[in-house]
Amino acid sequence: MLYFTTGPATVVDPSYIEHMNQPTGIMEGIKVIRISDDHRLFLQGEFGGFRIYSLVTHSRAEVIPSSIRKISSTHFVSTVKFEFTPGSVTEHKIFFRSPIPFADVRATRYGVFPDCFEFRGSGPGTESFPCNLSFLLLYAENCPLIPLRIEYIGIAKSAKREAQDRLGEGHEKLQKLLAEQNRRPSTQTTSIVLYRPSPLEPPILPFADILETIEATMIQYFKPHPLNVERLNFPHDSPALSKKIKGIGTCKIITEVSAPKGTQLFSNSVSVAETHIIRVSLE
Repeated sequence: MLYFTTGPATVVDPSYIEHMNQPTGIMEGIKVIRISDDHRLFLQGEFGGFRIYSLVTHSRAEVIPSSIRKISSTHFVSTVKFEFTPGSVTEHKIFFRSPIPFADVRATRYGVFPDCFEFRGSGPGTESFPCNLSFLLLYAENCPLIPLRIEYIGIAKSAKREAQDRLGEGHEKLQKLLAEQNRRPSTQTTSIVLYRPSPLEPPILPFADILETIEATMIQYFKPHPLNVERLNFPHDSPALSKKIKGIGTCKIITEVSAPKGTQLFSNSVSVAETHIIRVSLE
């Protein structure tokens, strides 16, 4: 039996995918990238090794301006609207840690409704942070679990490329999702979920085949059609890959897929869950 795990997930806004090309390993401190006059991107954590990715859609967060208030030198509170299920909008009072030292905070907008927090410090000028999925997962302390619909699953198979390289080069499926949301504005938006799988020890299967196998089991399970068209009926539609796996004496595969912390994964074929256990038999 082969047992795979995707490991912890990293969430990225499509607008920032190009900035994921950071030196491999755990970043020392925080790296600050100027995005616009009133907005900086703060990077921290572990980078490199992102080889599996999924494109997900989920509710946009709408901030209610009158609800925002500072409650301490490090925290503020805001009521946020979500449409987790079609046609059903709910409001949630959420306590946030501030990403920067601040004297005051208010709502502003990057989109068609208030969806951003603007912080004023002790000096001139302001810093704005979109209340996107990454911000919610990093700074909200009591946010409800956010359901993420899997729309596409892919891998970066070449040893010289990682997921952010593929996604930053005009990825067709990502552009299709973004174009559709521009054409038909709604409460839904798109994010990228990145995974960093590891080689098997001992290496009984090449790493490229491991990536293909994890991808195939995930596609077979979540069935994110129509953006994915291959591996939907794995192992029956993948004779070459199945032969490689059977060649090492394995007929059963288990893949454990973890949702990003604070979220749940689902698709049109699978109900929401924080962890999905996928079982595939090649017999």
